[in-house]
Amino acid sequence: MVERAEVENPSIAIESVQDHLPALYFVFGRIRTEELAAEIGREWDFLFQDEKEQVHKAILDTEKEHPEIFQRGHRRILRKLLQQGIGYHHAGLSPVLKNLVERLYENRLLWVLFCTETFAAGVNFPAATTLFHSCRKWDGKEFRTLMNREFFQMAGRAGRRGFDRVGHVYIKIDDKFPDQTGFFDEAEVESVYGRLTISPNTVLSLLKWKTDDEIDRFLTQNFSAYQERSAEREIKGLLGELDTQYQQVHSHFCELKGDAACPLQRRKLIREQKRLRSSKYKNRPGSLERILEIRQLLADQHGHRCLHEVCADARDEIDALSYQRAGLVAQLNVIKQQSQKYIHEYHFVKGILENLGYINGREFFPRGNFALELHVQEIFVTELAFSGLLEDLPLEVVAGILAGVDYIPGRREFIPAPPYDFMPVHELKEELLEAGVPPHFAVWAPTPGFVAHAWYTGQGLDYILENTSLQEGDIVSIIRRLIDLLRQIDDAAHSNPHMRERVREIRRVIDRDEVAVVF
Repeated sequence: MVERAEVENPSIAIESVQDHLPALYFVFGRIRTEELAAEIGREWDFLFQDEKEQVHKAILDTEKEHPEIFQRGHRRILRKLLQQGIGYHHAGLSPVLKNLVERLYENRLLWVLFCTETFAAGVNFPAATTLFHSCRKWDGKEFRTLMNREFFQMAGRAGRRGFDRVGHVYIKIDDKFPDQTGFFDEAEVESVYGRLTISPNTVLSLLKWKTDDEIDRFLTQNFSAYQERSAEREIKGLLGELDTQYQQVHSHFCELKGDAACPLQRRKLIREQKRLRSSKYKNRPGSLERILEIRQLLADQHGHRCLHEVCADARDEIDALSYQRAGLVAQLNVIKQQSQKYIHEYHFVKGILENLGYINGREFFPRGNFALELHVQEIFVTELAFSGLLEDLPLEVVAGILAGVDYIPGRREFIPAPPYDFMPVHELKEELLEAGVPPHFAVWAPTPGFVAHAWYTGQGLDYILENTSLQEGDIVSIIRRLIDLLRQIDDAAHSNPHMRERVREIRRVIDRDEVAVVF
């Protein structure tokens, strides 16, 4: 059951749904989730004493393993809120805190949880009620209204099997954008479309392990291609129906259609004659000859008496059918072009790899064998390795450089410049772009270098938090992505013991404390 309610203060919203808890309160912004949670924490406490004791014990158990987890100022507020049955969850939290919040929610010890949309993806955390603080989000390019698919992914959390007969969904009306508050229809949920990414690793793996026939099947018989074939069949079926309707409507015309004796054709010729006699057209070459031709046609054939209104209606219907047909033909042409896109992308990437000296047909050169073991920014990382930078620079600098691979800074993100010269890497990136490598195959930013350099040299989360706009979860993500990339380089450098030794040493140093990867 979806209800629209005007709620400015989150406490008013919670009061409206207090008989339908627990509630997930979706907010599109990390800071706002924390602010709203703190706001209702001033007025609400949902836990009985025995429940408070359970939460307190879970917090103490977490603090035993991670003493610093609630020591940072803004997390002390979270510690207090959790003991009131209130929490927040977003990507900026450290993995330890996210795990604690999720466990408390699963154990029904959190009754109101402010969260971003990532909480609705992947793991199933049902609620009795979901609330939307807004129906507009930043998608990385612009603010826009939620898609039906996004809305129902989150709204669908309302209604717990075995507990609730009905799930309740509340939407806050946006005073600035009332028309974008959100009017969502489950019958209009957008389709999910397949998208095959043809990366350098994709091409190298296909060439290494698949025959030409297998490569062709891979490129032409994937899910996206299946959807395109289905759409093509559907459009061809609609075109067939339009052609049938066209024939049926066309049967209303008599054998005089198009002749000067046909009343419709006579009217058309008369209108043309008047237009050619106007001051705009009468002096143009050929106008006089055409006027005389029309006059002769009208004189040679007398107008036929018939129910030409039926023909007029049929003509209008044929025009409408022709318009629909043109639109479907245009869609069909786009689909036919799309059906070849993966083949074109494959040959495009293969051509780049050949031009850069990675392969020659199916023959692999050292760069090709190295890139084959990578799964992110394969060309850029390979060129870093073969440039000598990863072997010549200090390990803390190498860590900083690799942390920037495939990193796109946030729009409000602040990170100081790294304490080393990163221009050689920037110049390498520019050389690749000039050589025809697409920008999305050379994604690198220097900013995460400050984080990785500081972490490698022994600084902790507090130091990085004080000097950047990042949150714990962001820092952990940067270092863990770096650890994963170092593993890939370790596998790729099997013929270079010196490089393997260096990347393993970096991993050993940075895989510590809050970011330690445990299997």
